[in-house]
Amino acid sequence: MTANLLVDALRNLWDSFVTRLPSLATGLLAILVFYLAARIVRFALNRSISKVRPSGHAAQVISRLGFVAVLILGILVGLGVMGINAAVLVASLGLVSVGVGFALKDVIENFIAGVILILQRPFVVGDVVQIGDVEGSVEDIRVRDTVIRMFDGRQVFVPNAGIFTKAVINNNRNRRRRLEFDVGISYTADTRKAIQEASQALSGVAGILRTPPPLVIATTLGDSSISLKAHFWVDPVEVNLPELKSDAIVALRQRLEAAGIAMPPDTDS
Repeated sequence: MTANLLVDALRNLWDSFVTRLPSLATGLLAILVFYLAARIVRFALNRSISKVRPSGHAAQVISRLGFVAVLILGILVGLGVMGINAAVLVASLGLVSVGVGFALKDVIENFIAGVILILQRPFVVGDVVQIGDVEGSVEDIRVRDTVIRMFDGRQVFVPNAGIFTKAVINNNRNRRRRLEFDVGISYTADTRKAIQEASQALSGVAGILRTPPPLVIATTLGDSSISLKAHFWVDPVEVNLPELKSDAIVALRQRLEAAGIAMPPDTDS
């Protein structure tokens, strides 16, 4: 009797499978069609966005999101054709996703922040940026973090969510950047001549822009010296900033010494 019940159960299961086989095949076919459509959408988005926005990251992220969205839609449609209540399944997944969301809160925040960074492009690969205490060249912008190579050679992985909570300084966004330094001259020196000589010295340094021209002004009357401040503009993309500033200081000092303008060894600048 037990064997007969088992046979009847298997026969009923087989009959049910055969009865639903057309809907199962149609559902799988629908999923396959949507999968192919998702690949086409991903390819089209990648091509289109690459032409409009010259950022491979933006095209890659948006095309992947489009692929996933079309594929999920296809799975839901396929499940509906198979007779599976997609609404109940989505509701169940929604309850599960709440717990997963709390567990992966930081990962999701970094992912969303990464997508925004890639789309808004406050900086791109190769830019020299300062984010909080981290300053260096951007090596990669990923959906979870941004990779920065600091000037001392260390590689830093900055979580994207943290970037939005700090001030970001992009040294390459503007092709003109002003550098400055102080120099002290003796009270016995001709201040106007010192300013003129210093300005001409800066104008002769390779890498310093001619427009706007270098500017040297007197700023402070100290106990033993008059402080001058030298301002000059450079292209941060074309020059090495620390080296150029060093060249400017050396050139200015040599010009002042050649002109007989004394610089006290103990200045207030």
